Amino acid sequence: MTELDQVIAAAYTSQGKIEDVNKVYLTLLRATLFLPVKKGKPIDSEEAFSPLYAHIDEKYFMLVFDTIARLTEWAGDQFSEIDYVELSGKDLVAGINNEVFLILNLGAEIYKEFSPDEIKHLKKIVARIDQLKEP
Repeated sequence: MTELDQVIAAAYTSQGKIEDVNKVYLTLLRATLFLPVKKGKPIDSEEAFSPLYAHIDEKYFMLVFDTIARLTEWAGDQFSEIDYVELSGKDLVAGINNEVFLILNLGAEIYKEFSPDEIKHLKKIVARIDQLKEP
């Protein structure tokens, strides 16, 4: 069980007490995450990679995992067809579109879906952290 699993389980158990939810957010921002991406450099793009996402019912869903093992398990026999990028939760949140649903550890016993509203809230936390770092 990872640290993210533990704080998410505690938040579910407490039925979303704000202190427990904030622990989830802060742990996510500090975590090293693995984002599945398309193989190779994107064509006609300045971006270094293209994240894999699903577009379902006019909503965008992006997957991220807190261990390589979980990413590998999710990808199954298609793992050789994708690549992945390792980045901090803070960097992921800073770069994600506000309209995307972020799904952490899809297929694991404990997983979490972050809604666009939660992504916007996480971006505010990142902005506050960045302000505290400025001299």
